[in-house]
Amino acid sequence: MGNQNKGISVIESLVCMVIIGIGFVAMMQLSAYSIGAIDRSIEKNKMNFLSEMVLEDMIGDPYNASNYGSINVGCTYSGSSPSTLHARKIDRWKKAFSEKDFIKFNKGSGYQEKKPECKSGDYKRTFISTSSGLTRARINLSAGKGKRNKFLGVVLK
Repeated sequence: MGNQNKGISVIESLVCMVIIGIGFVAMMQLSAYSIGAIDRSIEKNKMNFLSEMVLEDMIGDPYNASNYGSINVGCTYSGSSPSTLHARKIDRWKKAFSEKDFIKFNKGSGYQEKKPECKSGDYKRTFISTSSGLTRARINLSAGKGKRNKFLGVVLK
């Protein structure tokens, strides 16, 4: 009878480990890509909600439309005590734009704020234009260092 080897050689087991390792690396890269895609999706949804909130407020108060133009908010916000309706709306927008009180979590005796990172190049702007008796409102939101933009506009009156 001939020589019958039973079992696995060291080389075969090493080849198997390399193949399994390549599979694990591919899965880790896929999970990292999907996490980035989820972050971008959340950012886009947030931009949609903010722009819709602003334009709905403008649509609800078209006679003060000129007061809503020329708002430019970056990453910082300093609170104020507005007295008029349009000033309160603008203050609320600025608070939402600068992500004030965005995420809170309970730690210790009270809540702490966890603010998402705001990068240079991120901005939120509103524009109002009137021509031929029509008032048009436009909002421009930029995120991701200015790489992701959201433009939305409506005719107010």
